[in-house]
Amino acid sequence: MSEPLEHIGGLLCLDFANTVGPRRDRADKNSHDHLADFPSLVDWSTDAGTIGANRAELLRKRGQRDPEAARTTLSRAKELREAIYAVFVAIAQGDEPPGPALTHLQQAYAEAMRRAGLVSTPNGLNWNWSPKGELDCVLWPIAHSAVETAINADFSRIKECLGHDGSCGWLFHDTSKNGARRWCSMSACGTWEKTSRRGSPARKA
Repeated sequence: MSEPLEHIGGLLCLDFANTVGPRRDRADKNSHDHLADFPSLVDWSTDAGTIGANRAELLRKRGQRDPEAARTTLSRAKELREAIYAVFVAIAQGDEPPGPALTHLQQAYAEAMRRAGLVSTPNGLNWNWSPKGELDCVLWPIAHSAVETAINADFSRIKECLGHDGSCGWLFHDTSKNGARRWCSMSACGTWEKTSRRGSPARKA
């Protein structure tokens, strides 16, 4: 299993959009796609809590038996990821989300809800997905999260991290009291920014 990616987005769909980075300069030699193959997609879903360990193992075995289906699901996952990113980076920048990306999310959401069942949980009613061996089941909770977030979220709280050099581009839901969060993570861009400030010469009055 690959090393878990830090979940800094605060929402499932934003964390999924952040599975590649830096975002704003994809030509950067340090850019890395954390969804390198189908097993890494399953690993991410397990770490995100959308599937359990038993289901994850079944999906890995199914992917091994049908590598073509696994590649197709991975391709769909990346298409969904890019649609999510296109919609929410536009929202973060105060722009209109692009029509093709919205259409893609609508279709993915419709597919997810066709497979959803309403179940009772200790916290009330919620949606549940029974995959019946379908590899695409890992995509359904993500599509649901994306559309529900787009409908219900406070857009002023959807933000894009510019990082220390403007290259990061990871998205996050700002839940800070005053809405002043600037960085994807204090352990990443925030730490670099603070270190850079301490190392800069003091300005003259």
